[in-house]
Amino acid sequence: MLEKLKKSDLLQPYSKDKYQQQQELALPQSLRLAYVVSAVYLILGISHLLVIDEPTQRWVLASMALASSLLIYVSTRYLPKIINPATTAMHLVVVALMLANSLTHMALTEDIIQSSTLMLVVVATGGFMIERTLLLLALLVAAAGWSTLVVQMEQDTNTVVHFAFGLGMSSIVALILFSHRVGVFNQLINQRRQLKHIAEVDQLSLCLRRHAFDEKAEALLAQSGQRAFSVLYCDLDYFKLLNDSMGHAMGDQALRRFGELLNTLAKPHQLVVGRMGGEEFVLAGCMSEEQASNLAQQIVQHLEDLHIAHPESLSSMYLTCSVGVASSAIDHDFSSLCKYADKALYIAKRSGRNQYQLHNHYQLPEGMKMPADVQA
Repeated sequence: MLEKLKKSDLLQPYSKDKYQQQQELALPQSLRLAYVVSAVYLILGISHLLVIDEPTQRWVLASMALASSLLIYVSTRYLPKIINPATTAMHLVVVALMLANSLTHMALTEDIIQSSTLMLVVVATGGFMIERTLLLLALLVAAAGWSTLVVQMEQDTNTVVHFAFGLGMSSIVALILFSHRVGVFNQLINQRRQLKHIAEVDQLSLCLRRHAFDEKAEALLAQSGQRAFSVLYCDLDYFKLLNDSMGHAMGDQALRRFGELLNTLAKPHQLVVGRMGGEEFVLAGCMSEEQASNLAQQIVQHLEDLHIAHPESLSSMYLTCSVGVASSAIDHDFSSLCKYADKALYIAKRSGRNQYQLHNHYQLPEGMKMPADVQA
């Protein structure tokens, strides 16, 4: 049990992101639990009206049970619309009302056996919470309230010991429930992260896939404000010849090393890096035209310095790349920047490759036409 608690969130550092995901996963179960408790209190309220003879006890306990049933039902209907996620809020409502009913029952009837049983249920229900602070608070409040009333009722020692033992066992049950429930949610969260990583990241180059890249790049662009924004299109020169002459295994290794290079160079500038398909890559983020040009030059130079053999290349004895750069200081438009960067990349490839070109809204050089297809 101790090992399970160590692995659960009870003894782990607080993580806001993980806690938010746990809340979302727990919400459907919490709603079902709240509906069940609401139905139980509805039945309990009706039974109080039919069974209890003493008028004051009958009406007070029946009213509290029926009101609790209504409040819990209303909380399940409206709290999720007000608070997102509403898991903790619903837990608080349910546990608070269960405590209030149990304590009132004990105070009015002095029936420690029945009321203590209800109190133990409240303690165990605390295990369905996700917030560890509230779980511990629920356990302490239940223990303090129960102990205070037991002392005031002047019960015999055997009775006190008996229900103190029950309270302790219920606390253990609550901790086990919490540990198991949160452990399951953590597994689901980890599986979600793994699936998201597989869906977003190209496993060969470790760069973002196109859809994930577009989303993250546009998010960066939306946050850029008045800062300059740049897009760099990269294309490995004569990559098809590398695959044909040296095999796809060597081609995959080249893609892997180039992706590693791009991620390394992009990290200090907090750029996003994507693989658009095949041997085409793209970088985007907040940087000036001068910074983007310097980065493009580094990419070209560092790739050749890796000395990835490419004997069939027409631009070098090693694998090289061409880079097109487009920057904008105002009126950012991501699709336009991508189009301009692609145009600059085309000029770099048609101008001899193994170089970068900066798009300055110029036309194609004289005599250069956009062909139907360009050799990779």
